[in-house]
Amino acid sequence: MPAIEAFRLNSYGVTVEFRVRGRASEVVRGFNGSFPKRYLPTFDLAPVSGALIPTPRGPQAIIHWDLSGGGTPFRIRRFVLRDGAGEGDEYWIESPPPAPYVNESPYFFVLQALSRLYVKNRRLLFTDTVTVLRDDGEAVMLLGHPHTGKSTLLAMTLAEGGVPLTTENTLVEVRDGEAWVVGGTGVLVYDPRAGEVYGLKLPEGEETTRHGYVILDLDKVTSGARAEALAKGVRVAGMYVLHCSFISKGAEAKPLKGRKVAKTLWHFTTAVIRGTDYYEPYPPSLTTPPIDRFMASATEGLSKQYSGRVWEVFGSHSEALKLILNAKHK
Repeated sequence: MPAIEAFRLNSYGVTVEFRVRGRASEVVRGFNGSFPKRYLPTFDLAPVSGALIPTPRGPQAIIHWDLSGGGTPFRIRRFVLRDGAGEGDEYWIESPPPAPYVNESPYFFVLQALSRLYVKNRRLLFTDTVTVLRDDGEAVMLLGHPHTGKSTLLAMTLAEGGVPLTTENTLVEVRDGEAWVVGGTGVLVYDPRAGEVYGLKLPEGEETTRHGYVILDLDKVTSGARAEALAKGVRVAGMYVLHCSFISKGAEAKPLKGRKVAKTLWHFTTAVIRGTDYYEPYPPSLTTPPIDRFMASATEGLSKQYSGRVWEVFGSHSEALKLILNAKHK
């Protein structure tokens, strides 16, 4: 029987340990490259030496990974969620090594396992959410489903000399009732039409997706400004739900009020952990009563604190960005 090799994935103060039986190097290889960095908040992966410590005294989460043949799809055989202080979650999965466009479910499963650890660490993972650093040192959050303009607005920000902070998934800490951006994904994938339509001059991407989208590492193209800001945390001044397109003209903002604010925030902060952010064959829900209570309390608090500062924005990307950064809607 093949020996078990262990590796730890560390991301913003939480740790998931992979315990892989056979061909562990193929799993590690699958977490190198830009694809996992598009979805997993900034992380590093390191081997584990010495004896493997069982839960609950071990790492915050352990994934027992049984490498299956190429014909066997990813599946979660079982899992145990532990809410006690110092107790770790535990998962048993069967899957081939992860690979972009071939076997992507392990990436999104690991993101889901991480999302639970972030919440246990009193932080929220906003999905489909990007953030931009304003000139005054505060941040704006841009929320929206795929193809509503988030990446294009980040590309515009970069072209104008600004600093995009996070892409796709954003880690938020609540301080004195307000949202602070403390981490997230740092690889930007944007539609090259943004450059063609709006005449943007952007750094040349090191690679593209198979659909021709440009890939940029924000830490490289912002010369460390992104990492420096996130290390301190950046206060969120306002939140904007985007509805932008390349064929739209002008832009307008409409305020969200009351229950709609809480409903919107609840979706974006719980989609990953609750399994409504889909991956094959289907994601489980990883919430438990203590997790739900924290997320509900945090979401309710943010909805009250940001009443009057959450807007829906409709229109062209360029006009929407001007409206957001100049706060002309107020």
